[in-house]
Amino acid sequence: MTRNHNDSAVSPVIGVMLMLVVVIIIAAIVSAFGGGIASGHSKAPQAQIKGTFSIADGMTIIHAGGDSLATKDLVFTIRDSPTFGANLESSTAQTVNMSTIQVSARLSRTGAAGPMMTVDAAFYMTSFNPGDMVTIKPADCTCNILQKGIVPTDFAANVGSDGYTYDTEHTGAQPAVWALCIRNQNSIGKSFTLEVSDTAGHTISKSDVVITA
Repeated sequence: MTRNHNDSAVSPVIGVMLMLVVVIIIAAIVSAFGGGIASGHSKAPQAQIKGTFSIADGMTIIHAGGDSLATKDLVFTIRDSPTFGANLESSTAQTVNMSTIQVSARLSRTGAAGPMMTVDAAFYMTSFNPGDMVTIKPADCTCNILQKGIVPTDFAANVGSDGYTYDTEHTGAQPAVWALCIRNQNSIGKSFTLEVSDTAGHTISKSDVVITA
């Protein structure tokens, strides 16, 4: 007795299974590729960096909390806030020279006080951690050092020996430029923005600093 087999439904089932396998493989590849892209982009650290500024005592920069920051990757920028006038944020932006930022002996990797970064790019401080505080001396807060991008061209001839009084009797543009300087007796009560970013351009922290006497 001959028995007939009907295999007509087998091919569609196999076809569907093969399609499912192909879809699963493609999904796995896409997932792996996406994960690789995500891991390839380093996440910017986040921290709260605060500052104080006194014409008499200079500037302090405090790590108030968040991630530990590798100093070799940091960029400190200051810019006048709207208290100085409208639309000055870009024109007054200035990268702080890290050789003017002083590290205490307690925080220094050498055990001696010194600059956060030396002129030959050596670092006294390798990591800026929560609770750490660094300073900029008053003598390094003068407009010709801290704000080289906006310093009046006749600053040396007309600034007082204290570094923050200026002969405003002059006419022309210079007094207007001097008015943008942070270490200026007329800037007390105004504020500037302290921005910390990494060398890749990611903003880590931004805060306003009030200028005091």
